[in-house]
Parts: sequence; C-alpha cells; structure tokens
Amino acid sequence: MTETTHHTSELVTGMAAALGVTIDPNMARIDPEEDTRKRVLAARTELWNRLCPSNMKESDWQHPRLAPYRTQINKVLGWQATPGGKGLLLVGPTGRGKTRSLWALMKRLMCEESRDVGYWNAIDWFSALGRNLNYGRDDAAGFVRSCAKRPILVIDDLGQEAVVQSRESWAQSWLFSLLDERLSEGRHTLITTNLSADQIAGTKDRDCIRGEPLVRRLLELCEVTRFELFPK
Repeated sequence: MTETTHHTSELVTGMAAALGVTIDPNMARIDPEEDTRKRVLAARTELWNRLCPSNMKESDWQHPRLAPYRTQINKVLGWQATPGGKGLLLVGPTGRGKTRSLWALMKRLMCEESRDVGYWNAIDWFSALGRNLNYGRDDAAGFVRSCAKRPILVIDDLGQEAVVQSRESWAQSWLFSLLDERLSEGRHTLITTNLSADQIAGTKDRDCIRGEPLVRRLLELCEVTRFELFPK
C-alpha cells in the first residue's frame, strides 16, 4: 500500500468513527489506482463484447476453412503493440480468417491488456466522414483528428466502401491525412482489405481505388500479411 493510500485509509476510518458509522475495514484499504484500472478494464471488456459480432466471439482455428491459413492467423494473434513497431495490413479474399483473427487479437488487447482500441468498419468510417461535409463546408478535421489520436486503430474491410464519385478525392485525402498523422506519431494501425496483394504492393492496377501515395503510407504504417496458401 502506498503512503498516500494508507493516509487516505486512515482518514476514511477516522471520519466514519466520528460519524458513528461502521465500515468494512477492507473498504478503507482500496487502492484508488487499482480500482481505476479495474474499472477501465471492465469498460473495455464490455465494449469488445458489444462491438464484436456474435459469430466472431469464438473461433475454431482448426476448421478446414481456416486451417490452411494458420501461419497467418498465428502471426495476427501474436502481434504486440511494441513502441516503434508496425501495425498489420491483412490482405486476402473473404473467408480466410482475416477479420476473425483480428477480433481475437482485439480481445487480448482490450480485455486482457486494457488497451484503448478504436474500431471502424471502412464503410462506416467513410460514412461518418461524409457527414462532416455540410453544404460545401468541410468540418472533417475534428473527426479525423480524434481517430488519428487513438493509440490503436482498426479499420476493417478497407476497399469495400462506396464513396460518391464527386467526393472520392476529398475522402481519400482525409484518409491519407489520418494515416499520415498516425505514422508521424508512431501509433499502431491494424487494417484488413480484400484488395489483392499486387494492388497493395502497387505492382499493377496503379489506378485502382487506392492511389500510390496512399499505398506507400499503408506500407510504411503496416507489415503486410497475405492470407494466401503460398504467400510471397
């Protein structure tokens, strides 16, 4: 028990005695810092349970559909939020365990390590971004900045969003700003996408929905994990 906590304990006990109130002596020895940690952990555990789709809460990693990608899944499950380290960019078609393994990783980060993790499905993120463009007035800076400051940010299914063509350049510019700020501040970013490895690497289809500068930012922020049978 710290000196401050011990002093607080004596103060609480003395006040109770003066008022003629009997209290549990264990209550007077509560460590405020430990109590705060437990409350934060409980809140983040509740948040994970609320956000995580029911079909993602339990996983059979030996399932025939997932077993071929166990190496990639293990890499995701073992990722650590190491200062100065990269995030993850999980690449591959639907149904190979990208999102499922990411939710399992988030469970450890949030429910065991009590880390602050922000989660967005890309469709929802771009939709929320679009609501900040009102009658030609661009109010997106605050929204993007709040996302950029999350210690760990998850963006699921990048590339599946539909952006009105007239706003596409505007939306991609703000996404670039988000990634750029996170890179400069050394914050971890975890992303899944169905875009091909070639598109992510920029070796072909350079004019697809991801511009080349954006691809470079993704590669600077994240280590690519390809959910392929024989990853390159």
